[in-house]
Amino acid sequence: FLRLAERTQVQRGFGDFSAYLWVAEGQGEIALSTTVKAWDVAALKVVVEEAGGRLTDLDGRSGIYGSTVCASNGLLHDAALAALRKEERA
Repeated sequence: FLRLAERTQVQRGFGDFSAYLWVAEGQGEIALSTTVKAWDVAALKVVVEEAGGRLTDLDGRSGIYGSTVCASNGLLHDAALAALRKEERA
């Protein structure tokens, strides 16, 4: 996460899923959550994908059963996942 944060201009942290709605609305580019359950992100996945975005686990699998999920507008998704995976290995 730190490497991804270093490569971005603005980061925000909230205790709810506002960031996912911002991604769906075009007001944000990436939203990331750790230690989530399927019921935490099931509806968000539909909202983000219907808006043209992507929601996956860190391996890029399109599902709701990973403990960490990344949502994006689709344009930066692969780059964000690569940066996050690189951070995991460091």
